[in-house]
Amino acid sequence: MKTEIKILAHRGGLDRAPENTIASFRQAFEDGADAFECDVRLTKDQEPIIIHTGFNEDSIQEVTGCTSPLSELNWGDVQNLKVLDSPEPVAHLDEVLSFVRETGLPCFIEPKEGAKHLISLLVERIQQFNLVDKVGILTFYSRKELLVQAKQIAPDIQTSAIIINPMADFLKATEAIDANRIAIGWSRINHFRLYNGITHSLIRKVRHLKAKGIAVEGGFVRTRRDVSWLLQHEIGGLWTDDVPKIRGFAEV
Repeated sequence: MKTEIKILAHRGGLDRAPENTIASFRQAFEDGADAFECDVRLTKDQEPIIIHTGFNEDSIQEVTGCTSPLSELNWGDVQNLKVLDSPEPVAHLDEVLSFVRETGLPCFIEPKEGAKHLISLLVERIQQFNLVDKVGILTFYSRKELLVQAKQIAPDIQTSAIIINPMADFLKATEAIDANRIAIGWSRINHFRLYNGITHSLIRKVRHLKAKGIAVEGGFVRTRRDVSWLLQHEIGGLWTDDVPKIRGFAEV
């Protein structure tokens, strides 16, 4: 079965430009990425900004050098911050949506906090920019209630669940929350490959998902071996920090 290959830029492709910045998204576009991902949090005055933190963690020092917690900063304060070791400012969600509308490059937004109104704000903004067909919401399956909330507000919104348990029934889990796609996710060691080496069940699960119209992706992809293994198992969505390198490994 032929697998269509798509290269997807994690945080805009953080090996290529300062992560989660408009500059990184433009670099991903120039690199030929098929989509990009970014992270969103709310400021004290409830403005959505593009920044990576741990889920519900308040510190942005690792990303900006700023020692003040995000919960104490208004958008006006954040506008004066730069992403560490770069001249790039922290972006606002509206800037990202404007970029998507300008370029047509699809985007997946990962909410990094559980505030109930964040999802409704995200969906509202996506609809205001008329980008329901281009911008989706992504998070780990353990936080699936955020994806369910998004679907309840707008059934046509694209949702994506990151599954980290290789033993899970992928199809059952995905259908339970009406997600449009899944990503099998690992950090360094690919535990899906280890588990599948025993069970040989992955390709069957992937085919079941695809038969239901659910897209399947994997990563983070760092090596030629990662690419080869995913493609052998008919997974053509490759999440990576370096789009040109992985595109070269995939020979597309």
